[in-house]
Amino acid sequence: MRYASSTNIGKRRRNEDCFYIPPAGSIPLVIVADGMGGHSAGDVASSMAVKVIVSEIEKGDLNAPEQLIRNAINKANRAMFEHAEVHTECGGMGSTVILALLFRNRFLAANIGDSRLYHYDGRSLSQVSIDHTFVREMIASGEITKEQALHHPQRNVITRALGTRRYENADLFERDWNKGDILLLCSDGLYETLDDNYILDMLSCGGDIQEICETLINEAILRGSSDNVTAVLAVNEGGGGI
Repeated sequence: MRYASSTNIGKRRRNEDCFYIPPAGSIPLVIVADGMGGHSAGDVASSMAVKVIVSEIEKGDLNAPEQLIRNAINKANRAMFEHAEVHTECGGMGSTVILALLFRNRFLAANIGDSRLYHYDGRSLSQVSIDHTFVREMIASGEITKEQALHHPQRNVITRALGTRRYENADLFERDWNKGDILLLCSDGLYETLDDNYILDMLSCGGDIQEICETLINEAILRGSSDNVTAVLAVNEGGGGI
């Protein structure tokens, strides 16, 4: 596996995004979290989400990966919720989370909120995760089109978040991936200004993945992203997975 990551505060006063890529010899796990809340609560939320999830997965049973992921997310959710109950300055804090646990020929992913996971298979780009947003529900019910959703005043309203209530459900996904495939995990600050065609062009160019990652971030900011922008790339090199 090869990894790359980049984050930028963008036009915000603080960077409330947090990410994780594994150090050498660690479990091949990648995460992006996008925090929210008053004062510094967004920073606390995203960093707590990542810290707890990594800790739980590292000490858990990799022979039951689906349950391991659910347990880790539940533990993070509970820790964040209870932290906000005790520390009133963090009231209302929460975070999105998108993660992927990487095996040699497949990956398991989970998400809560609107941070995304894309899979590039050498030919096409597909979104793996499902956005937990108000506008996605409106699209599904036929109330608005995808084009209308891009400019809808409630396009940033999410319907699920980690840590905002005592229990929260994550969606889990399992897919095959092969040598040369690339995963992109990102916060909404990236995909709200970069369309899928641009992302596909960048991932298919065959360049250095750290440079690709930084180019995606910089282009999102140049195109007017008003949010923090974070991206993580994972490349399947035909080995190194679980």
